[in-house]
Amino acid sequence: MAQDPLVSVIIPAYNGADALRRAVASVLAQTYGNFELIIIDDHSAEPLEPVVRSFGDERIIYLRHAQNKGAAAARNTGMRQARGSFLAFLDSDDESLPGRLAAQVKAFQSLPADV
Repeated sequence: MAQDPLVSVIIPAYNGADALRRAVASVLAQTYGNFELIIIDDHSAEPLEPVVRSFGDERIIYLRHAQNKGAAAARNTGMRQARGSFLAFLDSDDESLPGRLAAQVKAFQSLPADV
C-alpha cells in the first residue's frame, strides 16, 4: 500500500469462521476504501487464517495470539498494530453497513481540530 490508511478496522476473533467471513466481507464492501483491516485470531480452535486469506485483499492483516487472551487483549494487539489515524472496532459476529466508515470519517473530519 502506497500510503498509510486513515482508518484501522480491528476485528478480534475466536472461532466462528462463518461469522468472521461475513464480518470481513462487510468491511471490504465499504464505500470508503482508505482503511486497513486487522484481524486478531485469539488462538481459535478452528482454523481462521484460511478464511481470512481467501479474500486476497492486501488491506487485510492477520495476526494470531499464541494463547487465548480474551477479546480485550486482542483489541489491544490490534491497536498496537494499527497505522490509521482513526480506529474502528467490529466484533467478529457483527457486520457493518456499507456506508459506516464513510459516515464516521466525514463526521470526524468535520469536527474542530481540538476534538
